[in-house]
Amino acid sequence: MPGKIPLPNEQKQRYSFYKAGTRVFSQGDTSTDIYILKKGAVTVCVDDQIVGLINTPDTFIGEMAYFLGISRTATIEAVEDSEFIVIPAEELNERVLKNPRIGIELIKILSRRLANTTKYATRLERDITSARSELRRIQGIREEPEPSTEDKLVSRGFITCEQLEECKKELARKKDAKESSILHVLVEKKYLTVEHLIQYLELEQV
Repeated sequence: MPGKIPLPNEQKQRYSFYKAGTRVFSQGDTSTDIYILKKGAVTVCVDDQIVGLINTPDTFIGEMAYFLGISRTATIEAVEDSEFIVIPAEELNERVLKNPRIGIELIKILSRRLANTTKYATRLERDITSARSELRRIQGIREEPEPSTEDKLVSRGFITCEQLEECKKELARKKDAKESSILHVLVEKKYLTVEHLIQYLELEQV
Protein backbone atom coordinates (compact mmCIF):
# COMPACT_ATOMS: atom_id res chain seq x y z
CA MET A 1 0.00 0.00 0.00
CA PRO A 2 1.27 3.54 -0.74
CA GLY A 3 0.96 4.53 2.92
CA LYS A 4 3.67 2.01 3.85
CA ILE A 5 6.32 3.86 1.85
CA PRO A 6 8.44 6.16 4.06
CA LEU A 7 8.24 9.79 2.96
CA PRO A 8 10.48 12.70 3.99
CA ASN A 9 9.56 14.93 6.90
CA GLU A 10 6.71 17.28 6.10
CA GLN A 11 9.10 20.26 6.14
CA LYS A 12 11.17 18.64 3.37
CA GLN A 13 8.29 17.53 1.16
CA ARG A 14 7.89 19.29 -2.17
CA TYR A 15 4.26 20.09 -2.93
CA SER A 16 2.82 20.99 -6.32
CA PHE A 17 -0.64 22.43 -6.95
CA TYR A 18 -2.62 22.18 -10.18
CA LYS A 19 -5.82 24.03 -10.99
CA ALA A 20 -8.67 22.10 -12.61
CA GLY A 21 -7.98 21.83 -16.34
CA THR A 22 -4.19 21.97 -15.87
CA ARG A 23 -1.98 19.24 -17.30
CA VAL A 24 0.36 17.58 -14.80
CA PHE A 25 2.44 15.85 -17.48
CA SER A 26 1.92 14.64 -21.05
CA GLN A 27 2.24 11.30 -22.79
CA GLY A 28 5.70 11.15 -24.32
CA ASP A 29 7.36 13.43 -21.75
CA THR A 30 10.79 12.24 -20.60
CA SER A 31 10.48 13.33 -16.96
CA THR A 32 10.71 10.61 -14.32
CA ASP A 33 9.49 12.34 -11.16
CA ILE A 34 6.93 10.42 -9.13
CA TYR A 35 3.74 12.15 -8.01
CA ILE A 36 1.64 11.28 -4.96
CA LEU A 37 -1.91 12.60 -5.10
CA LYS A 38 -2.93 14.18 -1.79
CA LYS A 39 -6.11 16.03 -2.79
CA GLY A 40 -8.26 16.39 -5.88
CA ALA A 41 -8.75 14.23 -8.96
CA VAL A 42 -7.02 13.66 -12.30
CA THR A 43 -7.84 11.90 -15.54
CA VAL A 44 -5.54 9.43 -17.26
CA CYS A 45 -5.47 9.78 -21.07
CA VAL A 46 -3.74 7.50 -23.59
CA ASP A 47 -3.64 8.60 -27.23
CA ASP A 48 -6.13 11.39 -26.41
CA GLN A 49 -8.64 8.91 -24.95
CA ILE A 50 -9.60 9.02 -21.27
CA VAL A 51 -8.90 5.59 -19.79
CA GLY A 52 -9.15 6.29 -16.09
CA LEU A 53 -9.84 8.64 -13.20
CA ILE A 54 -7.67 8.87 -10.08
CA ASN A 55 -9.17 10.50 -7.00
CA THR A 56 -7.87 8.34 -4.15
CA PRO A 57 -5.45 10.15 -1.81
CA ASP A 58 -1.90 8.73 -1.58
CA THR A 59 -2.09 7.17 -5.05
CA PHE A 60 1.28 7.05 -6.80
CA ILE A 61 1.42 8.37 -10.36
CA GLY A 62 4.29 8.17 -12.84
CA GLU A 63 6.22 5.26 -11.34
CA MET A 64 6.42 3.38 -14.67
CA ALA A 65 8.62 6.06 -16.24
CA TYR A 66 10.90 5.94 -13.20
CA PHE A 67 11.28 2.16 -13.03
CA LEU A 68 11.34 1.34 -16.74
CA GLY A 69 13.30 4.38 -17.92
CA ILE A 70 10.73 5.16 -20.59
CA SER A 71 8.78 8.26 -21.58
CA ARG A 72 5.42 8.94 -19.98
CA THR A 73 2.85 6.38 -21.13
CA ALA A 74 -0.16 8.60 -20.41
CA THR A 75 -1.28 12.19 -20.01
CA ILE A 76 -2.39 13.24 -16.53
CA GLU A 77 -4.71 16.24 -16.22
CA ALA A 78 -6.36 17.72 -13.14
CA VAL A 79 -10.16 17.75 -13.28
CA GLU A 80 -10.34 19.29 -9.80
CA ASP A 81 -7.93 21.58 -8.01
CA SER A 82 -5.30 19.02 -7.01
CA GLU A 83 -2.33 18.78 -4.70
CA PHE A 84 0.64 16.43 -5.06
CA ILE A 85 3.82 15.51 -3.29
CA VAL A 86 6.50 15.34 -5.99
CA ILE A 87 9.56 13.13 -5.53
CA PRO A 88 12.36 13.84 -8.05
CA ALA A 89 13.92 10.70 -9.52
CA GLU A 90 17.42 11.51 -8.20
CA GLU A 91 16.07 11.99 -4.68
CA LEU A 92 14.14 8.73 -4.88
CA ASN A 93 17.30 6.93 -6.01
CA GLU A 94 19.05 8.10 -2.84
CA ARG A 95 16.16 7.02 -0.66
CA VAL A 96 15.99 3.58 -2.24
CA LEU A 97 19.72 3.10 -1.65
CA LYS A 98 19.29 4.07 2.00
CA ASN A 99 16.06 2.13 2.48
CA PRO A 100 15.52 -0.69 -0.07
CA ARG A 101 12.02 -1.28 1.35
CA ILE A 102 10.89 1.84 -0.53
CA GLY A 103 11.89 0.24 -3.81
CA ILE A 104 10.19 -3.02 -2.89
CA GLU A 105 6.91 -1.26 -2.08
CA LEU A 106 7.03 0.72 -5.33
CA ILE A 107 7.67 -2.46 -7.30
CA LYS A 108 4.60 -3.99 -5.65
CA ILE A 109 2.53 -1.00 -6.79
CA LEU A 110 3.86 -1.31 -10.33
CA SER A 111 3.23 -5.07 -10.35
CA ARG A 112 -0.37 -4.62 -9.22
CA ARG A 113 -0.99 -2.07 -11.94
CA LEU A 114 0.56 -4.28 -14.59
CA ALA A 115 -1.54 -7.21 -13.37
CA ASN A 116 -4.71 -5.11 -13.57
CA THR A 117 -3.73 -3.93 -17.05
CA THR A 118 -3.18 -7.52 -18.16
CA LYS A 119 -6.62 -8.53 -16.84
CA TYR A 120 -8.21 -5.57 -18.63
CA ALA A 121 -6.41 -6.49 -21.87
CA THR A 122 -7.58 -10.09 -21.50
CA ARG A 123 -11.20 -9.01 -21.07
CA LEU A 124 -10.89 -6.66 -24.05
CA GLU A 125 -9.36 -9.40 -26.21
CA ARG A 126 -12.17 -11.77 -25.23
CA ASP A 127 -14.83 -9.15 -26.07
CA ILE A 128 -13.21 -8.50 -29.45
CA THR A 129 -13.03 -12.22 -30.20
CA SER A 130 -16.69 -12.66 -29.25
CA ALA A 131 -17.76 -9.70 -31.41
CA ARG A 132 -15.71 -10.99 -34.35
CA SER A 133 -17.26 -14.45 -34.02
CA GLU A 134 -20.78 -12.99 -33.95
CA LEU A 135 -20.04 -10.88 -37.03
CA ARG A 136 -18.68 -13.92 -38.88
CA ARG A 137 -21.81 -15.88 -37.89
CA ILE A 138 -24.10 -13.13 -39.22
CA GLN A 139 -22.12 -12.95 -42.46
CA GLY A 140 -22.18 -16.73 -42.83
CA ILE A 141 -18.41 -17.03 -42.65
CA ARG A 142 -16.96 -20.27 -41.32
CA GLU A 143 -15.86 -20.00 -37.71
CA GLU A 144 -12.12 -19.92 -37.06
CA PRO A 145 -10.76 -22.74 -34.88
CA GLU A 146 -10.17 -21.96 -31.20
CA PRO A 147 -6.45 -21.33 -30.48
CA SER A 148 -4.79 -24.11 -28.53
CA THR A 149 -3.69 -23.66 -24.93
CA GLU A 150 -0.08 -23.61 -26.09
CA ASP A 151 -0.78 -20.84 -28.61
CA LYS A 152 -2.55 -18.84 -25.91
CA LEU A 153 0.45 -19.28 -23.61
CA VAL A 154 2.61 -17.80 -26.36
CA SER A 155 0.23 -14.89 -26.99
CA ARG A 156 0.10 -14.16 -23.24
CA GLY A 157 3.89 -14.11 -23.06
CA PHE A 158 4.33 -17.11 -20.77
CA ILE A 159 6.49 -18.95 -23.33
CA THR A 160 8.17 -18.06 -26.63
CA CYS A 161 7.45 -19.45 -30.10
CA GLU A 162 10.93 -20.93 -30.12
CA GLN A 163 10.33 -22.78 -26.86
CA LEU A 164 7.02 -24.12 -28.12
CA GLU A 165 8.54 -25.37 -31.38
CA GLU A 166 11.40 -27.03 -29.49
CA CYS A 167 8.92 -28.83 -27.23
CA LYS A 168 6.82 -29.94 -30.21
CA LYS A 169 9.92 -31.56 -31.72
CA GLU A 170 10.75 -33.15 -28.38
CA LEU A 171 7.20 -34.53 -28.15
CA ALA A 172 7.46 -35.93 -31.69
CA ARG A 173 10.54 -37.86 -30.59
CA LYS A 174 8.55 -39.32 -27.69
CA LYS A 175 5.97 -41.13 -29.82
CA ASP A 176 6.02 -44.10 -27.48
CA ALA A 177 5.32 -41.91 -24.43
CA LYS A 178 1.53 -41.93 -24.64
CA GLU A 179 1.09 -39.87 -21.49
CA SER A 180 3.30 -37.00 -22.68
CA SER A 181 1.85 -33.72 -23.91
CA ILE A 182 3.15 -30.32 -24.97
CA LEU A 183 2.38 -28.94 -21.50
CA HIS A 184 4.20 -31.85 -19.89
CA VAL A 185 7.30 -31.21 -22.03
CA LEU A 186 7.17 -27.46 -21.35
CA VAL A 187 7.16 -28.11 -17.61
CA GLU A 188 9.78 -30.84 -17.94
CA LYS A 189 12.15 -28.43 -19.73
CA LYS A 190 11.36 -25.75 -17.13
CA TYR A 191 9.96 -23.35 -19.72
CA LEU A 192 6.70 -23.33 -17.78
CA THR A 193 6.07 -23.54 -14.04
CA VAL A 194 3.02 -24.43 -11.99
CA GLU A 195 2.83 -20.77 -10.96
CA HIS A 196 2.71 -19.76 -14.64
CA LEU A 197 -0.13 -22.19 -15.27
CA ILE A 198 -2.07 -20.82 -12.29
CA GLN A 199 -1.58 -17.25 -13.57
CA TYR A 200 -2.73 -18.32 -17.04
CA LEU A 201 -5.86 -20.00 -15.66
CA GLU A 202 -6.67 -16.91 -13.59
CA LEU A 203 -6.46 -14.77 -16.73
CA GLU A 204 -8.70 -17.18 -18.61
CA GLN A 205 -11.31 -16.87 -15.87
CA VAL A 206 -11.38 -13.05 -15.93
